[in-house]
Amino acid sequence: MVDANSTINTNSTPEQALAQQWNIKSLLEKVLELQDLLLQAQEKNLLLSAQARELERAARDTEDLKAELSAQGLILADKTRENKSLHQEFSRVSNLLDVKIKEVEGLKTAVNELQHQVKSREQERDILTVMLNEMENAQKRAAEVQRRAIEAQAQQEPAAGKEQTTSGGWLKHFKGRSQ
Repeated sequence: MVDANSTINTNSTPEQALAQQWNIKSLLEKVLELQDLLLQAQEKNLLLSAQARELERAARDTEDLKAELSAQGLILADKTRENKSLHQEFSRVSNLLDVKIKEVEGLKTAVNELQHQVKSREQERDILTVMLNEMENAQKRAAEVQRRAIEAQAQQEPAAGKEQTTSGGWLKHFKGRSQ
């Protein structure tokens, strides 16, 4: 302020000096006011810079999220293709298993039929075995009866031969001639 007062022209009148002082006071007030406005503008600028940095950070985060979502989308697409492939493979295996189950059921039916046939053959074999045993027993009985009949006949023939030798029989004619 002293410098501002020292620049006052000494030749000027006191009214001019007062007006000039008022001008200086008003100018100083204006300068202070402008400094306040400048300070407020700088504060706003700092606040806006901080907000801009925050928005830039949010934009980078958004870009990172977009990239992450894109990567997740690609992974999901890969997993979807893989699941589709696995589903097709499972369907193929399921159809194959259905065919094999039907084959197994057919084989079970065939095995059951064969078991039934085997049981029937075993029953027939058992019946034939019984019949064969009965025939062998009948043959043995017939052979025994025939053997007894032969023995009985053999026993009767020697007794009849003795009767013929004592009575002379028809051989006696031949005996007498040869003597």
